[in-house]
Amino acid sequence: QYVGSFAVEDLDLQQQAGRLEEQLRALKDCPRRRSVVLRFSLQGLKVYGADGETLLMAHALRRILYSTWRHADCQFAFVARNPRSPASTLFCHLFVGPPGEVQTLHLLLCRSFQLCYLLAHPEEQA
Repeated sequence: QYVGSFAVEDLDLQQQAGRLEEQLRALKDCPRRRSVVLRFSLQGLKVYGADGETLLMAHALRRILYSTWRHADCQFAFVARNPRSPASTLFCHLFVGPPGEVQTLHLLLCRSFQLCYLLAHPEEQA
């Protein structure tokens, strides 16, 4: 389920990760949720409405900077830059679900990055 998105401050990486964790903890009991379907590919991540057909957002892999999951709060989140936005304007997109599902979502996004890298660098496949 999609909880929502929020702006991420332009801090150094260590500060960003810490602040992001604080914000995720603060949103753990947020009642606002919307059922969605996530589709992963080598091009990126698309979020569809519960019908699986209405596109709500699309993020190319090159615009996704960070992904995390929190087992204790059943959260999956990623940070991305919106198309045609300055590199410093970042948003975190937060989802909740069963513990095993949120971990799988995080791992699917990580795998998309790995496969995309290997396609771009076939010499690394040995």
